[in-house]
Amino acid sequence: MRSLFFANVAPVRLVGPAFIVGVAASLLAPCSAFAAGDDHAQALAALADVRAAIAELVQVDASYATDRNVYRRASQRAINALAGVHGEGYEAGPGSPGDAAGAIGHVDSLLDRKETPVWADPLHGAEANMRAAVAHLHDSLKARELMDYEISASRALTYLEVALGRSTDLGVLGGLEGALANTELGVPAGATRQDGCAAPTSAPSYGAHDGYLAWVALPASEGTHSLAESPGGVDISVGNGIVKLDTAAAALVAKSCASHASTAAKTETAAAPASAPQPAGAAAAGALPELYTKAQALKGAQIYAQKCVACHGRDMQGTAAPSVAGTDFLTTAQRNKWTLEIIRYIVFTLMPRNAPSTLAPQESAAVLAYLLASDCYPAGTTPFPAADEPGFASTKLGPPPGHPAGQNDKGVCKVD
Repeated sequence: MRSLFFANVAPVRLVGPAFIVGVAASLLAPCSAFAAGDDHAQALAALADVRAAIAELVQVDASYATDRNVYRRASQRAINALAGVHGEGYEAGPGSPGDAAGAIGHVDSLLDRKETPVWADPLHGAEANMRAAVAHLHDSLKARELMDYEISASRALTYLEVALGRSTDLGVLGGLEGALANTELGVPAGATRQDGCAAPTSAPSYGAHDGYLAWVALPASEGTHSLAESPGGVDISVGNGIVKLDTAAAALVAKSCASHASTAAKTETAAAPASAPQPAGAAAAGALPELYTKAQALKGAQIYAQKCVACHGRDMQGTAAPSVAGTDFLTTAQRNKWTLEIIRYIVFTLMPRNAPSTLAPQESAAVLAYLLASDCYPAGTTPFPAADEPGFASTKLGPPPGHPAGQNDKGVCKVD
């Protein structure tokens, strides 16, 4: 009785996941483009070798052959694809569906460095699972009965699936696909890199930060633009002639960017002289500063209703994203020592979440004016500026004193 396992081992893995956005312009270099020192090409070559090994085992199961040598040849070819010509267990006779280095050889080459890149963990995990698969494939070579062969080959396939990993996983189980989808390992040599903290300004390009890949940008032109690897995320935004695909690491990058902004703000505050310039509308100690105009806040309310309400809610208490006004928000801001510089960075650079930095600076300034008004900060005669000001780094946020007029039970002031 034949094992049913082979029928259930996701043969779709034999063809790399492709994301079709819409004439053909592949952002990612093909495996044939492998060259020494090209980390991206090394990883793609390793991925191709693992898929080739899986294909050998799946295809031989579908053959329904009765000659045990057919199965042994498939296992040996799979071993050869994983181990490479210099790897343990390689036998030249059956040939190899992979390249001379083998998947393990490519991964070893990527990990042979002094530094520890963020993709080291998923690659270490992939290598461990590939070596486990090789061990089970060696067991399959010794099998005398078809059932024993299939048990060993099925176990090998399980380990190879884990070695492939998932494009949505950032950790050790992300494997080769996870590393290519979410880290700088997915950026081809010579490709345009941009700061992953900001929105793309050109396409094709890759947004990276602290070793992680936050997004991939494609031109929003007619035709088909294909990716060799899935970016692993779920958010797609279109603007300024660019299609931006967020990776599964996008949220992690956003947190890192905000953290860096906070650190930079603290450093600037510590280094600022006593006579550092104050933001427009700065008030005396103990009084809330006047940082915006009423007309600006009303304009910001309109933009908020169009761009922000879906995530932050009409009451500004959050739905798919955190609250941005009121007692809870300001108490959290005070506890975490958030400054106006930090909030400004988030609004101007990271928002809207599905299309960061797509608002004009004046629009972002208006949104921030609306947030300040909703937090019961008083209006003044000078609009909130579109450009950054040094004094923002020392302007701390927190609940207003007393009970301002128009404040509701959630601490939000009406803007009208």
